[in-house]
Amino acid sequence: MSDLYRVGIVGCGGMGGAHAREWAAKPRTRVVAVMDVNQTAAERLATEYGAVPYTDYRTMFEAERLDIVSITTWQSVRAEITITAANAGITGIFGEKPMSASLGEAEAMLEACERHGVKLAIGHQRRFDAQNVEARRLIAAGAIGQPAAMLRRDGEGLLNRGTHEIDEMRYLLSDPMPLWVIGQVTRQTDRWERRVRCEDRCMGLICFEGGIRGVYESDLPKPGLRGDVVYGSDGVLKRGPERTLLLLNDKEAGWQTIVPPAVGTNEFQEFIDWLDGTVEEHRSSGRQARVAMEIMMAIYESLRIRDVVQFPLATKANPLDLLVEDGTLPVTIPGRYDIRAPFPEQASAPEVKPVPTWPPKQQ
Repeated sequence: MSDLYRVGIVGCGGMGGAHAREWAAKPRTRVVAVMDVNQTAAERLATEYGAVPYTDYRTMFEAERLDIVSITTWQSVRAEITITAANAGITGIFGEKPMSASLGEAEAMLEACERHGVKLAIGHQRRFDAQNVEARRLIAAGAIGQPAAMLRRDGEGLLNRGTHEIDEMRYLLSDPMPLWVIGQVTRQTDRWERRVRCEDRCMGLICFEGGIRGVYESDLPKPGLRGDVVYGSDGVLKRGPERTLLLLNDKEAGWQTIVPPAVGTNEFQEFIDWLDGTVEEHRSSGRQARVAMEIMMAIYESLRIRDVVQFPLATKANPLDLLVEDGTLPVTIPGRYDIRAPFPEQASAPEVKPVPTWPPKQQ
């Protein structure tokens, strides 16, 4: 067991600062180096934590004896940096979500880490939320019988916020593997999210092991479904007010209010424990994050092949890119825009035409 883990940060924006604060708050870790292509951002974060600033991550990996690196860059470059860090002999890599911009990149990251014995985790922090930890325990204990269906609704892009929803589905159900997916995607505008193409709207129906269905929808028009419900053969579980859970089954009359116990650790402390060897695997390991990537890519792939996608997914490139580049999803509302990091020429997001209601309103 190491007395002190030396930490480097790649990406000194808001998320990089958040990682730096978490590592600095732990007695076993110290932020010693930070890197950003923006020299001012790197120097600002370095000054705050008494670290050495860099503008090239390769130089930082060569110059510093790092045990941990947090990679908080945009997803389009995360794979390359992760593979370089693994090749440099860094013991632990903590990346942000989504894991990458394609399934092929995710698998290359895992292969490099496995080849060099590097531990890789991805920031799916909802696995440490007290409500989710207790919900997982209740479902596994049979509180709602055999899980049958789960609903999740969100917005602002599948790879942006949907990665949390998809990963959360699996976590609550004790991480079943997906069997097949059918999905639908629209992209009329030239929408991007941190320089990766983003759809306007999407939905996916996921079949997990045991026949459990996961329903996910993103950016769809109202009325919206309640996206926090798990249905089982003998009951229903959903979020309640003030961080509680509401459980309905045949054990008691009416809804039971459950107050989840506090969670004793967070994703950063568990990463330290993983490096120490006191936990078998980080609950947000790269292995788990790769499955979330595969499901999201399969939703895009379902539109591309116009059929159900069976797992494992064979297409390694991002199918949304393929759909745009081959003309299947042409931009009909011009004006390139990024929902998280505006392009220099960006003015505002173009309006997406409303989806007609069904059945049609009577005239």
